[in-house]
Amino acid sequence: MSEPFDSPQDYPGWIDDPKAVAAIAALQPIASFGDTEAGQDSSALPAYVFLWDAARKVTGGLLPPRNQGNIGTCVSFGTARAIEYTMCAEIAAGEPEHFRTVATEPIYGGSRVEIGKGRLGRGDGSVGAWAAQWAKDFEIIERAKHGAYDLSQYSVTLSRTWGQSGVPDNLEGVARLHPIQAITKITSWEQAKRALASGYGISISSDQGFSMTRDADGFARAVGSWSHCMCLSGYQTGIREGGRIDNSWGASAHTGPTGAGNPGPEGFWADARTLERMLAYGDSWAFSAFAGFPARPRKSLDWTIHT
Repeated sequence: MSEPFDSPQDYPGWIDDPKAVAAIAALQPIASFGDTEAGQDSSALPAYVFLWDAARKVTGGLLPPRNQGNIGTCVSFGTARAIEYTMCAEIAAGEPEHFRTVATEPIYGGSRVEIGKGRLGRGDGSVGAWAAQWAKDFEIIERAKHGAYDLSQYSVTLSRTWGQSGVPDNLEGVARLHPIQAITKITSWEQAKRALASGYGISISSDQGFSMTRDADGFARAVGSWSHCMCLSGYQTGIREGGRIDNSWGASAHTGPTGAGNPGPEGFWADARTLERMLAYGDSWAFSAFAGFPARPRKSLDWTIHT
């Protein structure tokens, strides 16, 4: 049975909790991306990086638009999307693995209950850092059937249930498809560009809102307020510098040209100044499956290929 997907703008779901973020950051061997090998690399960055080009190479097309529906599960969607882009970049760079879609329901429930210890009560939403820590501590579960649990299609009902009860014990640890060995906080636009150039997807959380209409270059104007988590999936420099954001409100929420690199319809480009402000909230995370954050993928991926 289909479930309702009405007015997702009313259900963003990111919880701004600096103390919770600081506690997770303190658990990491490297607290900030600027302290990693990739973050300290001083070589020139590519003029642009489009992680969806890695998806095209690996899957034959773009990652499909996703819709969180009428529940505040955005943190799980932004996290899952970032991890999927990291997987694509690694596979495109020659890692002997297979791409699999990441289920969001375990990330949502696990972040709220197993990591957040149920402190948010019965309301919707989660903290970006909690979702990142779940991805590191537990298993990234494929969107498929796992015994009695059918995760082959996104479920608002199951998200809400697991958001209160947590992930069932007998599902934790199911079929790790890709280990997330390291997470680290992204706090500046320069760090974000270097992370993306190294092949790392980024979950980005803030209360910055945007126009739903893209301009001729695919950019959306910063306006209003969304307590929301999305995915930063690419950047461009030059006359109009900015980053591409993938949203989780479906294929038709945003209108207008999609802009440089021909990304999908589910997102928009944002200008560098706005992204700097969003990243300053401190709850944005890069994901690596390597031990640490080496600058390896940027040296082997050809970012000049896009269609």
